[in-house]
Amino acid sequence: MKTIAANDKIYETLLTQVRSKIPQNTKLVNTLVDILFIEKEAVYRRLRGEVPFTFSEIVTITRNLGISLDAIIGIEGYKSRPLQLKLPHFLNPKKNDLIMNDGYISTLEKVTACEDTEMAVLTNIVPQDIFPEFDLLTKYIVFKWQYHSQNKALPFHEINIPDSTIRFFKAQLVCTRQIKRTSYVFDNQLCRYIVDDINYFRSIRMIREEDVLNVKEDVFRLLDYLEHIAINGVFRETNNKASIYVADVDLTNSYSYIKSKEFNLCSIKAFFLTAATSTDDVIYERVKDWITATLKLSTLITVANEKQRVLYFERQREIVRTL
Repeated sequence: MKTIAANDKIYETLLTQVRSKIPQNTKLVNTLVDILFIEKEAVYRRLRGEVPFTFSEIVTITRNLGISLDAIIGIEGYKSRPLQLKLPHFLNPKKNDLIMNDGYISTLEKVTACEDTEMAVLTNIVPQDIFPEFDLLTKYIVFKWQYHSQNKALPFHEINIPDSTIRFFKAQLVCTRQIKRTSYVFDNQLCRYIVDDINYFRSIRMIREEDVLNVKEDVFRLLDYLEHIAINGVFRETNNKASIYVADVDLTNSYSYIKSKEFNLCSIKAFFLTAATSTDDVIYERVKDWITATLKLSTLITVANEKQRVLYFERQREIVRTL
């Protein structure tokens, strides 16, 4: 069976990518034991370079940890940049799903642990670092995700979110609240999209009237939460700085980046609850430039522009009241 020598460039690149995903050595060893089905000592020998990884082991590692195999073996050119699209199952997660989620949280913990961090989110949906604050809104978002991703979708009242998924969502919230400066650029029709979707699911009897009313109350709580940020310019959980902008143009997709002294992370939303992520400098700069350009076409409603802030949130509440 083909092996990759310990002094091979591919081997070095693999270890760099793996350790960037799971920096804690004990957790990394346990993860490799689980996905390679080998003993701990065998994993330690591979990490020390005493025993080479087989090519099949590298394929298994990259597949489970969401690492670009093309990037490792060096066939990506300037016009082809590495993005990692993770597709975990949120309602019936398997071991591989949990490993992917843990790897993403480890990456977030590493970047948000830096002293000087910055995040920007450009979005036409409720951000994934905000909706876990609201239980019924979270349930609705998972319901919508499964409606599009499963052949036979369950109605809203039959959805039961596993504890592991809730922990994953909450962990994202905790990590991102450690970021020193955060900027959100929201679509002007954010609540219109939510209301239109709920009305559709109501029309096909996938969500009951009492559940519509309960989700509606959670959306009101979401608006209260966002308005608190807009008035005070900080997160109430950590007192770290936060700003809200309202885009004056339609947003066709959601993008985000996290900047730190150690490394940068960016993402492009896909399939509603998942995103293609990358630490590649070229992609990061492209995403950052896209968000920065949209900021120029947006209105800051944090601390300043009190009249526009009041009008924006009242307009969103009026839309939600139509449910």
